[in-house]
Amino acid sequence: MNAERMSGAVNQKAFEKVIRDNLSPEGVAALVMALQPAGSIRATTPEGDQAIEQVIWFKNTLLDMIGVKNFNRQMEELGF
Repeated sequence: MNAERMSGAVNQKAFEKVIRDNLSPEGVAALVMALQPAGSIRATTPEGDQAIEQVIWFKNTLLDMIGVKNFNRQMEELGF
């Protein structure tokens, strides 16, 4: 994945629309929570590192969409 794609989706607005149209704020928050451990995974190959970087990018993009404050509120409301 090149540096340009790491900064955002090819069409960030379309990407965010698909997420918002298909996932509730609770679903997005749960995905962010589920993806958090990816930052502690160490791959043994460059391809593995790249895959983990993509997962972290996805998690961070979702978190940016809902915001940290909303994420924390959703986690509390969902009982996590």
